[in-house]
Order: sequence, then C-alpha cells, then structure tokens
Amino acid sequence: MEKEDFLKLLPKLIVEDNEVKGAIITALSGIMATNHDIERVIEHSDKRFEKIDEKFEKIDERIEKVQEILISHTQALIQLNERTNNLTTNFSRVENVRNTEFQTLNGKIESLSEGQDIIKEQIKDIKELVSKKE
Repeated sequence: MEKEDFLKLLPKLIVEDNEVKGAIITALSGIMATNHDIERVIEHSDKRFEKIDEKFEKIDERIEKVQEILISHTQALIQLNERTNNLTTNFSRVENVRNTEFQTLNGKIESLSEGQDIIKEQIKDIKELVSKKE
C-alpha cells in the first residue's frame, strides 16, 4: 500500500476501528500533552502573569511618585521664577532711583563747583581791593 492510499484510508480506520484508534492514541501520548499537562502550563503561566502584574503595579506606583515629585519641583521652579522676576523689577526700580539720585547729586556738585569758582573770584577781587588800599 502506498502512502497516498494509506492517508485516504486512515480517517476511516480511526473512526471505525477502536484498535487502530487506540494504537494512534498510544503512539501520540508520548508526544502530545494531556489535559493535566495543559492545565499545569496554564497555571504556571497565570502565576507568571500575576508576578508580572505585581511588578507593573510597583512600577506604576514609582512612576506616580516621580510624577508627584516632578510636579512639586515644577511648582517650586515657577515660584522661583516669579520671585526672580519680582527681584529684577525691584532692582530696576532701585537702579532708576539711584540714577536719578546720582544725576541730582551731580547737578549739586556742579552747582557747588560753580559756586566755589564764584567765591574764589570774589576772594581774588577782595584781595586785589585790599592790596590797592594798602
């Protein structure tokens, strides 16, 4: 009997002949997984997936904590930026006041200088008058 003929006959033998069916089951039992084997594989897989789920939950918790820290630091940086902007504004005001005061002081110094020059001239004139009278 050739292989092709045998393959055509085999399904009929499996259905109709219990001895052939038993021989095939016996031959396949060494290489085929039983229901018990499949259940054990499923249980093992379930346990591994549970462990993986637990690890992901822990990772999620860590990520949430990091996000909270980042939010807190972001808020602190925003406040620091606002304070820096306020300080910059205050320094600008102080600089403007200082410049105004320096201009005022410079004007007064120039006035004093001019006044001193006038006084020197007047003293010179007085000295000349006194020297002429002597």
